[in-house]
Amino acid sequence: MTMLENERAVKRFVWIVAVAIPVAVTLLFFIPPSENLSDETRQTLYLLPQLNAWFNGTAFFCLIGALVAIKNKNVPLHRLFNTVALSLSVLFLLSYVAFHLTTESTPYGGTGWQRTVYFMVLISHIVLSTGIIPLVLFTYYRGLRMDIDRHRKLARITWPIWLYVTATGVVVYWMISPFYPV
Repeated sequence: MTMLENERAVKRFVWIVAVAIPVAVTLLFFIPPSENLSDETRQTLYLLPQLNAWFNGTAFFCLIGALVAIKNKNVPLHRLFNTVALSLSVLFLLSYVAFHLTTESTPYGGTGWQRTVYFMVLISHIVLSTGIIPLVLFTYYRGLRMDIDRHRKLARITWPIWLYVTATGVVVYWMISPFYPV
């Protein structure tokens, strides 16, 4: 496969993933949760959002570490932090899908200004988490290829958005968790 063919294949893959993930996540809200689960199992599943917050929070700190590493010109450590952050994001996605396939959505029970803040954070988190998918994948790929100029240019956009998405993922969990039915 030539370099141009490889580049096209990567672009095709990234865009397929960038469309498929938001479509799949959206479909979760139209699929009724599994009814074959015991109450004990269902209760145990409510550990997944806490795990998801841990994935997001750890990815947040990995992204900070990646920035510090590259500022110190430590490319191997920068690559490691970004690989861990990407892996944690994939684990988050898998856990998120598992949770929402098996449980009812939890309505936010806060009122007043807290409700407004919650929905502002949630909506910005959802919109940016959708948009960040191709940015992360293209930035990561360019870094792996050592296409430094293009990697840097895209990373200046990707990094702050990804950092925001991981941070707001934790904030959304903190705000919704008191309303879980367990």
